[in-house]
Parts: sequence; structure tokens; C-alpha cells
Amino acid sequence: MSITAIFLAAGYATRMYPLTYDTPKALLPLGGGGVILDGIVSGLGSEVTKCLLVTNRKFVDQFRTWRRQRGMTLEIIDDGTERPEERLGAIRDLELGRVQGHAEGDLLVVGTDNLFTWALADFVGRACRHAPHPSVALWEAPSKEVATQFGVVTLDRDDRITTFVEKSPQPPSTLVAMCVYYFPEPMCSSIRQFLDAQRDTDAPGYFIAWLVQRGPVFGITMPGGWYDIGTVEAYQAACREWQRSSP
Repeated sequence: MSITAIFLAAGYATRMYPLTYDTPKALLPLGGGGVILDGIVSGLGSEVTKCLLVTNRKFVDQFRTWRRQRGMTLEIIDDGTERPEERLGAIRDLELGRVQGHAEGDLLVVGTDNLFTWALADFVGRACRHAPHPSVALWEAPSKEVATQFGVVTLDRDDRITTFVEKSPQPPSTLVAMCVYYFPEPMCSSIRQFLDAQRDTDAPGYFIAWLVQRGPVFGITMPGGWYDIGTVEAYQAACREWQRSSP
């Protein structure tokens, strides 16, 4: 079985300026000599046979330097944008990576502003059991108040997602959908179908909500910490917590 990991890193993180004006969010330091992207890729297992990273023209050279320093086999794809107002959106970048990078087999899709203390290989192992249907990694928020900041799902007894609500003031549960997805090869054509049918291609949650309306999508609640790095304050908090909770 072939699995291609696609890391989405083409955003400009304007909410974190000036910190991210000249540095991509994924390459911000975590302490101890590492960066956010190091924490993400550290849990990749041998099941992943190919790795792609989609970024923008402004930051592509920095990711190439990171790749060279880490000695990692990873193809970097430039989406051609140079300014925030030109960005393609996460789903268009995903499709660009899939097609231009000649993705093989199933897709493991990861947003590079996610930090988590569990290994991606563990998620892949559990998601494969639901194939040929897609799976979404979930985090159990400590309260519904916290969950209002994120996309939230409900599950049935078989862990199939029954509803997906984006940033609701009254979330139906505390199960938060992370930007970590497993898309088996038979359903990958749905990405192109979504792009042809929709206008909002920026937030990946809209694609998941669209999928939920059309067939089985499964949620996998992962143990341990998760950090959504969307602001300078969130980044600073993540750095403090990461040092304490990461293996």
C-alpha cells in the first residue's frame, strides 16, 4: 500500500505579523533547536512512502533550506503566490500538491499550524481501518466554550461523523476536528469535485462538511495535547506546553 503525506504550508499567517512576515509559521522555533515542522514530521511512520509540502513562492527557499538541513526526502511544491491576497486556499493547494506532486495511493493531509503530542503513524494505523472512507483526527476540547473557536463534530456509535459545525457559538459537542486527514485513494477525486462546485476553498473544514453530506466520514479521537497556532499568543502558549508535554 502506498501513502503520500501532503503538508500544507502555503499560508501567510498575517494574524501573527510581524513574527511571520519573513518566516513561515511552520518554521517558527519551538525551543531546543527545533521548529514547528520538526514536531509535526517526527511521528511519521514507515507506512508513508512519499512526502510533499506545498508552500508559496515567498517562503519556498526557507523550506528548501530546512529540507537540506534535516536531510529529509520531501518534495517541495511552490504554489506561485507571493502575497496574502493571492493565496489559493488550503483545498486548492491540496489539489495542486496531489496533481503536481504525482501523489501515490492514499493521502495523509496535515496542516502545518497543528502541533500534537501523538504520532501521525498512530492516526494512519487507525484510519486505515475505515478505508475506503476518509477519516479526520479529533481532539477532545476541555469545554464547549473552548470548542466554539473550532470546527466541531458529532459521532454515532460507529465513530461516523454525523454533523460538522464550523465555529458555532453553541457547539453540539466538544469534539474538535483537527487539520489532519486521511483520504483513501478511491475518494481523492472528491477534492476536484469540491473545487468545481464550491467557492470557499480556504478552510479545510468546509471540504469535510461537504464530504459528510455525501457519504461516510469517520472521526478518530486522538489522545494527548493539540495546539492550534493561529495567533502570537497561541504560539507562545504552545511553545511552553510543548516543552512540558511532548515525548
